[in-house]
Amino acid sequence: MADTDPLIRRRWLGAELRKLRESKGIKSAEAAALLMVSQPKISLLENGHRRINPRDVRDLCRIYGVQDQQVIDALMCEASESCPAGAPR
Repeated sequence: MADTDPLIRRRWLGAELRKLRESKGIKSAEAAALLMVSQPKISLLENGHRRINPRDVRDLCRIYGVQDQQVIDALMCEASESCPAGAPR
């Protein structure tokens, strides 16, 4: 992501994860149960109010049925907050 502001990166990442979840028709409470976390945690992650770790991104991508490894890698890169500016997404 070109912008290196951590808040903007978290909001972008959360929005992408929400799109993936919603595209599969999964409710946030269902995602939380499958990830074994609280529903508010999913909400905080998707709204960019809480930092998400790469492991959670990997697990959410699995839950959401994401098959494209490039998408998974790009999301995990953003979660690590060390993704180089201009890295492919």
